[in-house]
Amino acid sequence: MSALRALPDPVSATAEGAAAPISSTDLLRRDDIWRARDGGQRLLSVQATGRAPLDAALPGHGWPIGRLSEVLLPQTGLGEIELLLPLLAQRTHAGQMLVYVRPPCPPNIPTLARAGVALDRLLLIAPMSEREALWATEQILASGTSCSVLLWAEQADERAMRRLALATEGSRSLALVFRPLTQERQVSPAALRIRIDRPLARASLGVLKARGLNCSSAQPLRVRV
Repeated sequence: MSALRALPDPVSATAEGAAAPISSTDLLRRDDIWRARDGGQRLLSVQATGRAPLDAALPGHGWPIGRLSEVLLPQTGLGEIELLLPLLAQRTHAGQMLVYVRPPCPPNIPTLARAGVALDRLLLIAPMSEREALWATEQILASGTSCSVLLWAEQADERAMRRLALATEGSRSLALVFRPLTQERQVSPAALRIRIDRPLARASLGVLKARGLNCSSAQPLRVRV
């Protein structure tokens, strides 16, 4: 049985078993409903990235927690892990697990250690197929455990991404999927989408989507980190 949590029922049952609609006022108080006029004012759970320029650019000044994030790459090894190291170090020292799911190569232990990541909190999951990797990631995120999950997925479709987003919703986890740049035009439920075109040591990254920011694939927000 999938551990994917069901969305809250939008109706409440009466004592007689009949379903009565929730009032519009109560409906608009729900955390999983966003209105355009809220813009970037709606408070989101975030954690500082440890990269001041990126924190300054992101809504809430940090990486979304309890929301799915996505990093698009033409190839791995462009500095995507280095971008996350201050945040991963902070979270592992707070006792939270760091989970690598089906990475293209083993974690760079010396680099993680130099950055201050607590190596005793590192877990590597290496399933044989991407389908198994998606399933494992969904179970971890839906379990309620506070952790940082990094997933590498090349073929995940919109349905698979939506399942991951629902499993992440409202949790205390950092959930991030690394995907090929060729998936940029696919509709994504991720709360934050970042594109890295070239090594971050020499170029800026592009923020393609973030609640409250006016950015897109056509007009990304460029941030030098």
